[in-house]
Amino acid sequence: MWAERYLEALGAKLQSLKSDQIEAISKAAAAMAEALAQGGMIYVFGCGHSAALSMDVFYRAGGLMLLQPIFGEEILLNWRPVTETSEWERKEEYAPRLFQDSGARAGDAMIVVSNSGRNGAPVDMALAAAEAGLTVIAVTSIAAAESLPSRHSSGKRLHEVADIVIDNHVDAGDAAIEIPGFAQRVGPTSTALASALLQAVVVETIALLVQQGETPPVFVSSNVPGGDEHNRALLAKYRDRIRYL
Repeated sequence: MWAERYLEALGAKLQSLKSDQIEAISKAAAAMAEALAQGGMIYVFGCGHSAALSMDVFYRAGGLMLLQPIFGEEILLNWRPVTETSEWERKEEYAPRLFQDSGARAGDAMIVVSNSGRNGAPVDMALAAAEAGLTVIAVTSIAAAESLPSRHSSGKRLHEVADIVIDNHVDAGDAAIEIPGFAQRVGPTSTALASALLQAVVVETIALLVQQGETPPVFVSSNVPGGDEHNRALLAKYRDRIRYL
């Protein structure tokens, strides 16, 4: 079955990430743990399906409470017409306005997710965060980025302006499967692979904080006994640091 081939391809990619991205994951987690230990926050930004990835680690059972996405309505997939989200992703001077409104400050950490890493908004967000004194973590495909020129006026791509780069190993063009008799490749892998990487970084960050004697604020599922009470208590404790309440 072609479904099996897709899952096999995805599994092989995950194994490759385990083999050679652990060092980058560890560096990202260390930067995030340091930011949180010093009273900071973690911000996540992406456009389109990368924005969906920022939602995936936000307000999540088993995930960090002090992790906040930066949303712009024009780059979310409920924007109509949805084709305009691609245009907004390419714009410069858009992401810095979102950054200014985010509350991010020096000492925080910023994760920017962009598979191609070539468009104006993610590069601008990384540059704005770096200029403000945040540690910038990129989750991107080096293969995709190096296959095409940057669309940013600086000529830079995301991996060239970030402090820490996690390569998601996604093929240029994203789709991973070739079906004989059909011209287009199918089966995108960027969402599944980047999601796994982000969750791995969050898990490592939590473990580092525990090892340092910290008690990181972690959401518990509201569908298990005591979950609502646990979450309410933590949200009240960290209310001054959480802007999404």
